[in-house]
Amino acid sequence: METDVWIPLINIEDDRKIWVGTKVRLYNVGLNVKDKSLDYYDYLVSNIYDNNDYLQLTNLSKGEAGNIICVIKKDSLHHYALGKSLKEMMESENTYVLLE
Repeated sequence: METDVWIPLINIEDDRKIWVGTKVRLYNVGLNVKDKSLDYYDYLVSNIYDNNDYLQLTNLSKGEAGNIICVIKKDSLHHYALGKSLKEMMESENTYVLLE
């Protein structure tokens, strides 16, 4: 049974905690696929070595793995970013967040 729930970024609350390990999916990236539902890249929110101020979104998709699309500001006292930071850095129309 699949329990993964992809939520449109625009529906994420500004104060929602975005932890390391959260997956983000960006659709309509221009892949040459017949099925447009497969036209996406997956990103993983991860730490940046020796940087306590930001988290990065690292691509997990074949052919693009390791590429970083953006960094998001961490909450200054904690080890998470806020939904507001993610919204500021990502295109919200084609972006979805996997909350497990």
